[in-house]
Amino acid sequence: MSVIVADVGGTNVRFAVSSRKDSSLHHVVYLRCADFDSFESAYEAFLMRLPDEVRGTSKTLSLAVAGPVNDEIVEVSNNHWRIAKRHLIDRLALEGLLVINDFTAQALAQYGDVGAGKDHLQLLDGVAVPSAPLLVIGPGTGLGVSALVPLPDGPFPIEGEGGNVRFSPQTEAERKLDVYLREQTDDIVVENFVSGPGLETIYAFLAGTRGGEQQLSAERIGVAALAEDGMCRQSVNLMFGILGTVMADHVLTMGCWRGVVIAGGVTPRLAPLIASSPLRERFRAAGPMSHLLAKVPVWLSTDPDAGLKGARAALGNPHLSHRMVAR
Repeated sequence: MSVIVADVGGTNVRFAVSSRKDSSLHHVVYLRCADFDSFESAYEAFLMRLPDEVRGTSKTLSLAVAGPVNDEIVEVSNNHWRIAKRHLIDRLALEGLLVINDFTAQALAQYGDVGAGKDHLQLLDGVAVPSAPLLVIGPGTGLGVSALVPLPDGPFPIEGEGGNVRFSPQTEAERKLDVYLREQTDDIVVENFVSGPGLETIYAFLAGTRGGEQQLSAERIGVAALAEDGMCRQSVNLMFGILGTVMADHVLTMGCWRGVVIAGGVTPRLAPLIASSPLRERFRAAGPMSHLLAKVPVWLSTDPDAGLKGARAALGNPHLSHRMVAR
C-alpha cells in the first residue's frame, strides 16, 4: 500500500508516491496550477501517469498547501484553487486526508539533516542550539514562514502566516518603496516585496513604471541580475535586504537559535548574488540584540522536492495526527 503526497504553491503543484514502509519518493511529477481549474483535476491528471498497480493502491493523501489550512475550506494563496476537504475525500475516493501549510512541510523536510546534506548551502556561519526552534522561510509566489520546536516525540511545527506581517522599512529606499506601493493599496505586508511578484514590484518602483509598462517578470529580472550590474541587480539587492530584516524579526520573536533555512523557489536561483547583497548585514543588525543574531547560522535549501518530503514526514508527526480527516 502506498500514499500520495502533494505540494501546492501559487504557481506549481508537485505530486509523488511514497511507500508506507519508508519515506522515499517515487513517480515525482510537477504540474502548473494555471493548467487546471482545480486541485482535483490536477490530481486526476497525475493519477493517469501512474502505473495501474500503484494507482489502485493509493488511498491516503498528505497535502501541503500555501495558505491557512485549519478550516474545512482551504483558499490557496496566490492561486485560483479552492479546496474543500470533505469534498476532496469523496471526489478522490480517499481513506484519509492530511492537509498542512506548505511551509510547515518545508520545515519538516529540513529538520533532520539541516546543514549536513548536499541539499544545503551554508550562507552564514554560526553555532546552532539544538534545543531551540529552527526557522524556515522563503520567497516564492508568496513568502512562506514556519518554525519547528524540538520535542522528545518529534518536532512541533508552528504554522502561521509570517509572510503577511506588516512591512517595516529600514532605509530611505525602502521608505520610498513603501510610499510607492501605498499609492496602489492600503495593506502593505512583507511578501509584497519578498517574493517573485514582490521582485517585480521592486523593479517597477526603481524603473518608475506604472500599470505594467516596461515591466519584467521575476525570472527575467533574475537572469539579468546574475548577468550584470544594473537596475535588475539593484532590485534583487533591495529584496534581499528586506528578507534579512524579516528573518531577524522572526528569529528574535520565536527564539530560533538553532538557525534559519531559506527555502522557496526564488532564492536558490539568485544564490550567487547573496554574498554581495545586504542580507548578511541586515540579518545581523538588531540593535541591542545584534550579539544574539551574530551566532545564528543560515543555510539555503536547494532541494526542489523539499515540500513533498515534508508532506511525507507530516504523516508520521504526532503533533499533526489530529489533522487527519478520515472517510
